[in-house]
Amino acid sequence: MRVAIWVALLVAAFVLAWQIQERWAEARRAERDAAYGRVSSGEGNLPEGFGRVIVGAPSGADPIERPRPAPTSDEEHETEAGGSTGRAAQGQPDARRLRRHVVQRGDSLSEICAAAYGTSRKAVVDAVARANALPNPGAIREGQELVLPPLEELSSPPR
Repeated sequence: MRVAIWVALLVAAFVLAWQIQERWAEARRAERDAAYGRVSSGEGNLPEGFGRVIVGAPSGADPIERPRPAPTSDEEHETEAGGSTGRAAQGQPDARRLRRHVVQRGDSLSEICAAAYGTSRKAVVDAVARANALPNPGAIREGQELVLPPLEELSSPPR
């Protein structure tokens, strides 16, 4: 009978210690949240060590600025030339209207298209990949020179 009483007292002591620790930990979490300006929402708390991410919200981090290469002489030619010759009308690209881009570390074909054409739609990215005989849009390598035809030529269906 004594053993049962001691076991019951021991279990009661553990339960009491657990309750005290939970209350103390909750008070520390509330202090931490108040210090960081977090507001506890009533929609269920996350377990300790987990966080909540709101997609699309600014993180507060400074944006990464990558230097863009200066325009090449082909790009300057394009803006000065403006028009096209008879060769472009016959289906051959005008050399003055073609732009070139040397792939830098970290570039992707969709980023290059967004910078060159103002859009990174899948159709445009796939058309640029076809124009450069790439097996897929992810097959670009650092230092590779890409031809960027005018957007009007990209919108024509593949042959």
